[in-house]
Amino acid sequence: MKGQYLGDSYDAVKRLWQEVLAEWAPLHAEPRFIPEDIRNEFTAFTRIPLLNECRPMFYAILNDPDTGVRPPNCANQSEGRSHIALPTIREQLRNAAVQCVITFDQSNHREPGLSPKSQRNKKLRWLGHERLSAFYRSTMFLMPHSCLRSWIQRRWIWCAALLGDLECQPIALRGRSDT
Repeated sequence: MKGQYLGDSYDAVKRLWQEVLAEWAPLHAEPRFIPEDIRNEFTAFTRIPLLNECRPMFYAILNDPDTGVRPPNCANQSEGRSHIALPTIREQLRNAAVQCVITFDQSNHREPGLSPKSQRNKKLRWLGHERLSAFYRSTMFLMPHSCLRSWIQRRWIWCAALLGDLECQPIALRGRSDT
């Protein structure tokens, strides 16, 4: 999260997600992606607290890297404020208290030779092999259980409709079966 973008339309979407998830799994931001000098403003605008030692019984995580998710099987799997790797997201979901992980991913233009859709599907296939349930657009939504996918997906489409994004439909679904 770059300070110059604080308060943009993506932050409005984050706030909407915070409100949608509040009663079920309150959304908390992974602090490594939020610069220290804008953390208070970020929380005030989005109403999303930073993840800390004192956590609710059930919660959701927001990963907000500057760029996005590293492609699987790519030589460079380094992480920092700009990127997160898929194995890290998998580990977040291994915590039984984590009901959902939302990760902003704007990295699709950075890998030459694959269309953005192919790049997203490559990431979804990796997640499917890890038995994680996910759907994707410019934002990746991951759940540890496929039964939650339907709940999140319905709310995602509802939020998209509220925002006037008629094109906003999940482009792909991956994950273990519901049985």
